[in-house]
Amino acid sequence: PEAPRDLKPGESAPGVMAGARAPAEAPGRARFELPPDIKSYIANLEKEAEQNPEDPEKRKTLAGVYFRASRLDPAYTTKATQAYEKVLELEENDLGSLRALGALAFDRGDLAGSVTFYERYLTQSPGDTEVRTELGTVYFQSGQPDLAIAEYERALETSPNSYQAHFNLAIVYDSQGDREASRKELETARDLVPEAQIRERLSALLSLAREQNLSLSEAAAQMRASAVPPEPAQAAASAPTSTAPAGSLQEAVEKLFREHPIAGPKVVGIEWPEPDRARVLMVNFPMDQMPDVMKISYLGKMQAGVEEARKQFDVQNPVRVELIDRATGNVMATVEPSEEEP
Repeated sequence: PEAPRDLKPGESAPGVMAGARAPAEAPGRARFELPPDIKSYIANLEKEAEQNPEDPEKRKTLAGVYFRASRLDPAYTTKATQAYEKVLELEENDLGSLRALGALAFDRGDLAGSVTFYERYLTQSPGDTEVRTELGTVYFQSGQPDLAIAEYERALETSPNSYQAHFNLAIVYDSQGDREASRKELETARDLVPEAQIRERLSALLSLAREQNLSLSEAAAQMRASAVPPEPAQAAASAPTSTAPAGSLQEAVEKLFREHPIAGPKVVGIEWPEPDRARVLMVNFPMDQMPDVMKISYLGKMQAGVEEARKQFDVQNPVRVELIDRATGNVMATVEPSEEEP
């Protein structure tokens, strides 16, 4: 399950100190209508769970799909919560359910409930760095910075190279007015971040903070204020920002991925290490947790679109697109011609 990631490095850089994300059901949060085939898939899972009420695995499968659906459509948040609660009735210490319920409680603004679920999880798995970092985030959002710092430091005892924990510490120290400690932690996080674009933004933030003796939040606010918005007539055309040459294969491929109604908003950058190989950087789009039908549908559409662009621009070499989880740098999936294609 996806963690509370309000303190994720570079999430909205250069305004990386902008604060917490909105709860899942807060007004203004984007809602994406799930495709009909996914709704049908969910309906079939619901029937299977109803027919096998004592089968924990079917309950877990349904709960997991509800959870992932809630990341796109907040209307599924309550269903996900209830489904995971039913799993705990069958297996009271199921780690996946405890972690998911902690995240869902956070989404609803129930911070005390979120703490309870995360602490239950860590009682069984105290060395889980990610969950301990998530608990620290919940403590920070609930106005308990000392407890947040303690959790982040415990996470770093297990995983000293966790840039997430270092980044979160920077935010907490910044909120307490400790500029030296916050800059030191942000500098460490910057050096550990796998994505070059984020490192550049964090470097710019640190430089501005030091040159003008600002807190990180003040420096971030100044960077946001100094950004020049596009002219109204240019806004629509510049929405999917791209450095690819106009009228090129690269531009067509970037447009394909950025304009997808569900995955497009998750794309935060596209790199071209080679003319026929792209790296699409994404946030909060855990493909390993997607239902197979959704993953196959998405990758199939992207593959067809890339092949169409390749033929349009008469590119002879096969085009390969890697989908990268920006938080970890891992390749989640690869879009490339199937073996059957000539």
